Amino acid sequence: MSKVLLVGCGHMGTALIMSWLNLKSYTFTIVDPYNFNKLKKLLKNKKINILKKAPTQKEMRAFNIIIFAVKPQSANDVLSEYKNFELNKNIVIGSIIAGKKINFFKNKIRNANQFVRIMPNMPALVRKGISCFVSNSNLSSSNKKKLNELFLKVGKTVWLKNESQIDKATAVSGSGPGYIFTLIHGFEKAAKKLGFSKKQARDLITSTILGSISLMQETKKEPQELAKQIAVKGGTTEAGINNLKNNKIDKIILTTFKSAYERAKILGKKNQ
Repeated sequence: MSKVLLVGCGHMGTALIMSWLNLKSYTFTIVDPYNFNKLKKLLKNKKINILKKAPTQKEMRAFNIIIFAVKPQSANDVLSEYKNFELNKNIVIGSIIAGKKINFFKNKIRNANQFVRIMPNMPALVRKGISCFVSNSNLSSSNKKKLNELFLKVGKTVWLKNESQIDKATAVSGSGPGYIFTLIHGFEKAAKKLGFSKKQARDLITSTILGSISLMQETKKEPQELAKQIAVKGGTTEAGINNLKNNKIDKIILTTFKSAYERAKILGKKNQ
């Protein structure tokens, strides 16, 4: 039986814990003073221990996995509470805190040597997410398997080779749903300006996006190939695509990713 401590349980932490409830080979403890009452209500009658503050020294020795899921701005203060605990010798420290590097955790938690950074994304709320991982060289195969098993419950998993990749993944898949929702909002606004009702615009846009992704996945064709099939020369789709290209859509997307990546690096440098 593996014992997991989840430190911080906001939107992402809640998505994780709700997906892990039926895992029989794990037990879970949550530490969250801010969401304590809400979590007590949400997880009533579930076999999960919910705490307002860090566990005792005796309780800490029992954990096999600790996952920190707090905001980057509060990471320094939160981790200081765990700095001097004596821990299980095989414990793995996981973090879903954007930007914070493995060395940050090594410096803050002295009695551990296995560290993993994890970047899930918001579709984990409906078990359609993707989680990216990067670890230090000390990670055991058994701990890697456990973490992979946990995060497969909320979607796909991808193991990366170095930390610069996970900061880039933060910009692409971690922040990506925010870009998609912003685009959907823009699509809907434009559709309404053409005369459609809010419901009609929502149905048109969401069905088109979902259908297009399904088509690409099922046919296994490249997106540009499918676009060419739709864009008949001199037709309506070609006119719309040309407008996107003339407004440098590729450049806009690249600079969007780069902006988020640079921010991830800045967050990682604070309170190192």
